[in-house]
Amino acid sequence: MFNKLKKRFEEFDLNWRKSLEPWEGSDTQLNSAKKHAFWIDHEFLRYFYHNTAEVAPGVYRANQPSPDRIIKWAEFGIKTIINLRGASNQGSYFLESQKCNDLGIKLINHPLYATRLAKPEELLSLANVFKSIEYPILLHCKSGADRAGLASVLYHLLILDTPFSIARSQLSFRYLHIKLARSGILDFMLDMYEKDNKKTGISFRSWLETCYNPNKLTMKFRG
Repeated sequence: MFNKLKKRFEEFDLNWRKSLEPWEGSDTQLNSAKKHAFWIDHEFLRYFYHNTAEVAPGVYRANQPSPDRIIKWAEFGIKTIINLRGASNQGSYFLESQKCNDLGIKLINHPLYATRLAKPEELLSLANVFKSIEYPILLHCKSGADRAGLASVLYHLLILDTPFSIARSQLSFRYLHIKLARSGILDFMLDMYEKDNKKTGISFRSWLETCYNPNKLTMKFRG
């Protein structure tokens, strides 16, 4: 029974998303996208709680921003938004993309993952993004807990060269990250780096380039 209901919901969601394509920004599409974002993408849970925090001077993190919140971020001075969910046909994505375009905010879609490990080049490329964009910036995923936390850790380690113990605090329960959930694989990756760093003093960038193997770490984590 549960599986049937789940399948029906997935089909309903898929058809709703397809109805938003191709995106033209019409009033009908805007209204539909707002409803999809609110009910399917859980904007109703983010309506009052935004999981906002300062990562470093000029760098902020949050959960998925609504168009109204993007307006407030623009008023705050944000020049670039990094969407860690990546481009999609979600209502929330179409709304974000259009609002950023309207306000002259640069939107960069750079997907990370909450429950699986990214490839080393995906993590290192984010560092290149950090070096090439206009600040102040906003990092966001859906809840602002896991992917936003990982990106914040990466900013501290790869850009600021922050001590590891301070950097990794960006991925913590303070931001609703739960280590014992499936997203704990992100903590496991950082644990493995910390272990190697204590042995050899290797930097995080060098570790990603020469030691980090997401497939092996994933098997070890699951085992």
